[in-house]
Amino acid sequence: MEKSIRKILEEVCEDICNNYCKYKDTGDEECLCSVLRDGGACPLDQLN
Repeated sequence: MEKSIRKILEEVCEDICNNYCKYKDTGDEECLCSVLRDGGACPLDQLN
């Protein structure tokens, strides 16, 4: 069965967050980066 567009977007967002996000190195034990901890929104959330 083909993947839904939503599932593909989720996987791409995860990949970007895990491998390319400039805030990746600021993640804490809960995987929250400094932007999220400071009350900001991740730009990738717009794709969900």
